[in-house]
Amino acid sequence: MSNPPRTSDEIRDAFISFFKERGHVLLPPWPLVPIGDPTSMFTSAGMQQFKPQFMGEEPPAAPRVVTVQRCFRTTDIEEVGDLSHLTAFEMLGNFSFGDYFKREAIRWAWELLTDVYRLDPSRLHATIYLDDDDSYGFWREVGLPDDHIHRRDEDLNYWFSFPKDTPGASGPCGPDSEIYYDLDPSRDPAEARLHTGPDGRPAGVGYSDRFLEIWNLVFMQLYQHPDGRRTSLPAQNIDTGSGLERVAMVLQGKRSVFETDIFLPILAEAQAVVGVDYLGGAATELQAYAIRAMAEHCRAATLLIGDGVVPSNEGRGYVLRRVIRRAIYFARKVGVREPFTHRLAAAAIGRLGGYYPHLVENQAFIQRALSAEEERFTRTLEAGTHRLEDLLERLRAAGASTIPGDEAFTLYDTFGLPVELTREIAAAEGFDLDDAGFHAALEAQRARARQQGAFLKGEVSPVIQQLGDDHSNFVGYTHTEADAAVVAILRGGTLADLVTEGQEAELVLSTTPFYPEGGGQVGDRGNIVTPSGVFLVEDTQASGGAIVHRGRVVEGEIRASQRATATVDLHWRRGAARNHTGTHILHAALRAVLGTHVRQQGSLVTPDRLRFDFTHLEQTPREALAEVQQLANEKVRHDLEVQWRTTGYRQAIEAGALAFFGDKYGSEVRVVEIRENSHVFSAELCGGTHVHHTGQIGFIHIIREGAVAAGTRRIEAVTGRAAETYLLEQQDRLLRIAERLNTSPAEVEDRIDALQSELERLRKQAEQLARVQAAALAEGLVAGAERVGEAALVVARVDALSQDVLRDVADRLRGRLKSALVILAADIEGRPAFLAAATPDLVARGVHAGTIIRAVAQAAGGGGGGRPDLAQAGAKDPSRIDAALAEGRRLGLEALSG
Repeated sequence: MSNPPRTSDEIRDAFISFFKERGHVLLPPWPLVPIGDPTSMFTSAGMQQFKPQFMGEEPPAAPRVVTVQRCFRTTDIEEVGDLSHLTAFEMLGNFSFGDYFKREAIRWAWELLTDVYRLDPSRLHATIYLDDDDSYGFWREVGLPDDHIHRRDEDLNYWFSFPKDTPGASGPCGPDSEIYYDLDPSRDPAEARLHTGPDGRPAGVGYSDRFLEIWNLVFMQLYQHPDGRRTSLPAQNIDTGSGLERVAMVLQGKRSVFETDIFLPILAEAQAVVGVDYLGGAATELQAYAIRAMAEHCRAATLLIGDGVVPSNEGRGYVLRRVIRRAIYFARKVGVREPFTHRLAAAAIGRLGGYYPHLVENQAFIQRALSAEEERFTRTLEAGTHRLEDLLERLRAAGASTIPGDEAFTLYDTFGLPVELTREIAAAEGFDLDDAGFHAALEAQRARARQQGAFLKGEVSPVIQQLGDDHSNFVGYTHTEADAAVVAILRGGTLADLVTEGQEAELVLSTTPFYPEGGGQVGDRGNIVTPSGVFLVEDTQASGGAIVHRGRVVEGEIRASQRATATVDLHWRRGAARNHTGTHILHAALRAVLGTHVRQQGSLVTPDRLRFDFTHLEQTPREALAEVQQLANEKVRHDLEVQWRTTGYRQAIEAGALAFFGDKYGSEVRVVEIRENSHVFSAELCGGTHVHHTGQIGFIHIIREGAVAAGTRRIEAVTGRAAETYLLEQQDRLLRIAERLNTSPAEVEDRIDALQSELERLRKQAEQLARVQAAALAEGLVAGAERVGEAALVVARVDALSQDVLRDVADRLRGRLKSALVILAADIEGRPAFLAAATPDLVARGVHAGTIIRAVAQAAGGGGGGRPDLAQAGAKDPSRIDAALAEGRRLGLEALSG
């Protein structure tokens, strides 16, 4: 008998081989962003990609399947750093779609655990649902003793593919049987017997740290409807999940997943960053926690970025940002100030790259993304700390000693300042933190996120449902005109028999050539003509299974059941088709020039322009944009054929076609391909309309490229006649500029350079004059300074051209007077400007320029603030400057007298 697997790679291979020998087909894992499932933020379970198969909506690729699925779960982020919690993990799973059921699932699990893994059978326990006598009998068949089988209620031994506590949630579900490994059988056997948990529920295994769940066998047999009813699925299915990290922990004889070969290389790099021998046991408790958090979060971030997620302020990007920043925060807590995330990512890729080669291919991008976020968060921490200091100052002035929970949450949520850091800084300044208020605000935000994150595509309209299925046959890929019947007329959401001239309505046809808005492409426009009238289609939408033509009657009347001729506006359609094919070409060109990390994040396709969002970390250099445009137009000039075909979703993905996050795909998909000879230049899953040959696009011109969010860039472009019009307009603009500069278009740049040089000369001259002005103003104010004890007080309105002049005057006054508080005001271009400055000796006595200038500006209806030694403010009404200065003098005398 061969040796049992020990390393994580051996365990993964053993699992796959075991089930392949039993007729299972190995399928590739989903990315962490579930491409065909917009209902979920991340892939969190092996079964996620098989929801349509479990529900009978799509045929399975095979009746028996095995996968190794990388997963990400957000529920335990705040716990990561202890010895057990993870956000990212690998799930080993075997699946049956109406083939085998409980007996085989239990028998094979037992065989793998005891014969292949060679686990001691006496250390295995199983939990089952309360009334699942079948599973009980099958566990007894394989030899599991009665006292190692534990019955538990629905809260503990029932699996739901949806958040079961969410009202109206629905999806596949069923009882499960969890397999546990006894980490310490020497303890009291009574601990392993059925008993009542802390909350009074039947518990059995799982309430102590003695037992580790290593496999969950889910008997997926029911579907829960939104009203809570449960009905049988089309077939009885098996869905299992076994965490690779936990199995490795058991087989390698470790007490924590962090001690396994999965994490050791990453932990070794993390300990080098911190500068302490964690693996040798020399780390303090805080250092050890930080090292584990750094290792886990950088590994998870590596996997997320590798699957196309980039840090941002919303959705998946926000979760990624939160994970990265938590790693950085704990690193800073133990003294790390140098960038480190790229180093831990390299270690993670070195460990994972053998099974996930896409991580190796995208390593440079992953490390750049992490480093950019690390640099950004460092700046955020500094800015957030300054805001916290301002908050503490306001609270101290108000006599408060506790930071309100909502203020702490704003610092955390808006400015990225971890609440632990807020608490630490506050404690050093003698402040408490309202934890209850913070957590209330946090929970309110989570509740909003849950509500917004729920997939609410909208209920199918009852009116549309009445129409049945015999309507909206789309023929628009091959026809722009079709004969049809008016199936329904909708006005104000209700069915109507008649719509007359001037009235707006929505028409549903039996057959239509009109493309409904989707995939970024706007809906078609055109006409629907019946024997009695003409309907102008102004928009086409997909709604509740129907294609709805929105518009108005422009002639006569339209009646339900009439015969009609539907004609698409060819100018509109052809423009949209040119731009849609243009987005595909630009996408492929960007990936060729910038790298395969580029992925579409959204698009807008209209007849006159296109907009394309894509993942990229920095501004695209002008040279790279030029190369992208040149490559795109090369493919246009080669007049390549644009082909489309229908195939299976999995076949399309495995053949290299690109799919997009958030889009929902069925088992059959449409692939749009552009080939040059035998080479595929572009292949995407797409339902839009396209030109037949790239030459029909004419020309692609990129108008601009810019940022829309961190890690997401946007290109705007025009094609065909719109590109020609745009370039002619730009040429005309250049000619007009040349005329105004009294030069030729070829010499415009030289003329602008000369003007800029002249402006720079004048700017320097103005600065010299401002310094002269400041010196003169300061000289005049020194003589009029008011003495308050040993200090001088200067409160004056001056004739200054800018805030820079005010600062220069204040600096000169402080230098001449040695110990001084200066409060100045000026009318700069019709708006009051204020400045306060204090010398270091006065700041040490408690004088605070920021506090004073804030009150001064408020007296003029403005606001501002700043440091104790220098602060500035502004207002809107110049007529209140003198009143504000009077308040400044009062405050200055009060501050210096005190």
